[in-house]
Amino acid sequence: MSSDEFEGRRTFSNGNEKAGEYIANIFENIGLDPLSENSYFQKYQQNGVNHDYNSYKTVQNIVGYIKGKDSEKATIVSAHFDSLGIKDGKIHRGAFDNASGVAALIEVAKKLKTASVENPFESTIIFCAFNGEEQLYMGSTAFINQSLSKSWYKNMYNINIDSIGAKNGGNYVFPNDSKYSIKLYDSIKTSMNKNSIDLTETNQILGSDHRSFEKVKKPNITISQENFREWVNKPIDTPDILDYKQIEKIASALSDFIINNDGEVY
Repeated sequence: MSSDEFEGRRTFSNGNEKAGEYIANIFENIGLDPLSENSYFQKYQQNGVNHDYNSYKTVQNIVGYIKGKDSEKATIVSAHFDSLGIKDGKIHRGAFDNASGVAALIEVAKKLKTASVENPFESTIIFCAFNGEEQLYMGSTAFINQSLSKSWYKNMYNINIDSIGAKNGGNYVFPNDSKYSIKLYDSIKTSMNKNSIDLTETNQILGSDHRSFEKVKKPNITISQENFREWVNKPIDTPDILDYKQIEKIASALSDFIINNDGEVY
C-alpha cells in the first residue's frame, strides 16, 4: 500500500485506483461477497478534481461483506485507503495513515470469514475500505447515503481503524465525544483490555470516517494512537515506523470483540 506503485494513493490518481483494485482482489481471495451489484467497487461522485471544487469525478470505495442470519443488523468495519499522494516531488506513503488501518481491516476480514464457516454470524459484517477521507470523509458519507434503504441501516454500528501500529505511537485511544456510542465504548474497552490492549478515552479531536456515522446518529468508534500527529500527513510517514505485531494484535482483539458480541445492538 505504501509502495511507489500506488503513488501515495491520492483520490483521483492512478495510484489510488490501483490501490482500490489491490484491496478488491484481496477481498475476493478472502471470499467476501461484494456489496454493490456484484462488484466490490462502490462508485460515487466526488468533487475537487485538481482542486477544482466545481469539478466532479467518479471514484470508489471498496466494500465486501459476510452475510448474517439477521438481515436487520450490521457491523461496519472500516479504514480509509486514500492518502495525500505526491507533494513537492515526494510521495506521502501514508503507512501509518492509513495503510496500517487497511492491513488491520484485511486481517479482521480473514479471521471473521474463517470463523463464519463453522458458526455463521447473526449480524451481517461489512468491510469498507473508504476513499476520500482526506477530503472530509466523502467516501464514508457516500456509503451511508447509499445504505439508507438497506434493511440493516437502522441497527448498524461502526468500528473505524485509522493510524495504528506506530512503534512510538503511544497508547491506543478513541474520542469520547459521541453521545450515541457510550454502550459501544464500554463494551470495546472491556474487550480490548481482556486482550492486553489499553484502550483509553481522549479529548483530542480525531477526524476520520466515524464522523460520517456520528452525523446520522449511529454508534461508532475510531481507534488510533495518541501520538498520531507525529506522522499524519507528513512524508516521514513510512513503513519503517510501524510495528506489524501491534497491527496484528489490534486485528485479533477486534475480531474477538465482533465474534463475542455478534447480534448485539448498540
